[in-house]
Amino acid sequence: DIVKLNLKLYDINRNSIYTKAETTPKVYAVDKQEIMVGLRHGIKLMRKGETISFLFPSHMGYGYLGDKEKIGLNEPLICVVTLKDIKTN
Repeated sequence: DIVKLNLKLYDINRNSIYTKAETTPKVYAVDKQEIMVGLRHGIKLMRKGETISFLFPSHMGYGYLGDKEKIGLNEPLICVVTLKDIKTN
């Protein structure tokens, strides 16, 4: 399946890390591309049109090293995901 999603990332205090404009629209081939482990699992639970907030510990997000830009070491994340479209192959 190919999914199109909008994504907003926040730290645990709900401070914006990456805005929607910086991260979306994102197109993801389910289980075929690299993406945060938490999102890999979470997307499979969603339906088209849903918006869900996920709280991921660091090992389900960008790991213990962060993304070496805006996400720090061992940082848990809040991911707000809107699943815009699903195309089944």
